[in-house]
Parts: sequence; structure tokens; C-alpha cells
Amino acid sequence: MRKILLLLAALFVGFLIAAEGRYAVMRVSDIAVLPPDALPQRAVWGVLTPKQERFWPALLASKKDYEGLIENYYPAEVKLKLRGWGRFRLTVQPLVPSFKVFWGGRYWYLSGEGKLWLSSLEYNSMLDEHDAESKPVLTWGTDRATPIDMAEVKGNILSSSIPIKLIKSWYSMAEELGWGKSVKFIQAGVKEGVPIVRVIFYTAGNKNGAQLLLPNEAEKWAETGLAVRKLYGGIANLPPDVYIDGTYKGKILIRNLGAEKKEPAKPEAAQENKNNVKRRN
Repeated sequence: MRKILLLLAALFVGFLIAAEGRYAVMRVSDIAVLPPDALPQRAVWGVLTPKQERFWPALLASKKDYEGLIENYYPAEVKLKLRGWGRFRLTVQPLVPSFKVFWGGRYWYLSGEGKLWLSSLEYNSMLDEHDAESKPVLTWGTDRATPIDMAEVKGNILSSSIPIKLIKSWYSMAEELGWGKSVKFIQAGVKEGVPIVRVIFYTAGNKNGAQLLLPNEAEKWAETGLAVRKLYGGIANLPPDVYIDGTYKGKILIRNLGAEKKEPAKPEAAQENKNNVKRRN
């Protein structure tokens, strides 16, 4: 009985090989993209290996590799499913940029899932509408940890180590304090070995204006925000050359950068805490 089964199995395999050679019955016959035209055909078919294309079960078995190859080069998440004999469905969900980032001398998009890719990437035409361009630009300083592992770069779409939850807290706090529409850049940097955030505001002519230096933790920004409100009546009244350092505990440092450009600043020893400030003009 066993010999008969083995013989039948061998005959069946031989039949499939013969049929494949003449009729290509085991080839991938169709990959339907949803939504239609979400990806170019070279992305859908160009990443198939000869074995996968000739023998559709091989594609099914390695679909994670197939999906990964597309996701390495196109700003989207894709899912491949079998929908019939040799027929597949490829569902495409474009990534959504949450922030525009300036790093390494170039502008990037950063998604809520931590994916990073060039804002000038030609395939960005496949993206849906998003609000990253209307938000302040996030500048990632060179003194911060490199946001990607260069050894893991495989294509256009990079996995970023930028702490999304922390970044969102900065933007949320800026809105909560009423700064949102006035902020041009939010810069992540380091001061004396400690992570800090520099908020740069707009000024006339779309130039860089007043600057606030703040702790890395957004919940600590309120004290500086209150001081600005008491001293100037609000962000809108900040002089364009003012620099306010709110990283100190219990006090803030105010400098007039415009005056410092005209003449060397003279250090002052006076300092007051809590509701007062230390000024340098």
C-alpha cells in the first residue's frame, strides 16, 4: 500500500512538473493591488524572485520577505494574501508623516511608528494628506544620539530611534501653553551633557526670532511659560532677539542676543530665584 501511495505521489509530482513546463499552472498569475495604482508595477512584480514567480506556494511561504522588500523602499505598510490558485491581493496602507525633521543636513518625514524617510522622496506622491508640513520643524541635533542605525539601512525607509512619545509631549505642551502657531523650530540638543529642547519662534519676514531653552521633560516647561507671560504678557510680545534659558531650577536667564552682537556682553553676578530672573543685556 505504501509503495502504491509513493508511486501515486511521484506520478502527481511528475504531472505538475510537466503541466508547469507546458501550461505554467504553478506560476503567480495575478497580484491585485488595493487601492489600485497605489504602487507602481515594478514594485509589485520587480521584487519577486524567479522561484517565487514560477511557483506561487514559494511566494506564499516567504510573503514576509516580499512585504519587507517593498516596505524598505516605499513609504507604506503592505500585506499580501492568497485569494485563489496563483492569485494574490496586496493591500497598501501609506505611512502617515507625523513630523517633519531636519537632521544630517536634510529634511525627513517621521511617522508615528518611528519610520523615517526623506521628505523629498519621489514616492511621497503616494502619501495621503497629512499635517506634518504645518507643524514646527523638529531639528535633531548632532549632539543627540544618531536617530538611525546605519548598519541596518536597507533602502529608503529607515527605522528610527527617535522617542516618538517624548516628541509628541513637546508638541502637545507647546500647544497647551499657547505657543503652537508661533513656533518655527523645536530643536533637540544637549547642554553640558544634559538633553534639552530649544524652541525658536517666528519673527517678521519668516526669520528666526526669540528662543527658549527648556528641559527635556515637557511637564517642566510651564514654569518658564508662566515667567514669559508675567514679564512680556505672552509669546507674541517677545522681542525677536531675546534668549530665555529655562533649564535652571527656580530661575530663568534672559539675554539680549541683539545687544551682544553690537558689544561684548558683561557677565553679571546678580541672580534671583522663583519669581525673578537673571538678565544679561
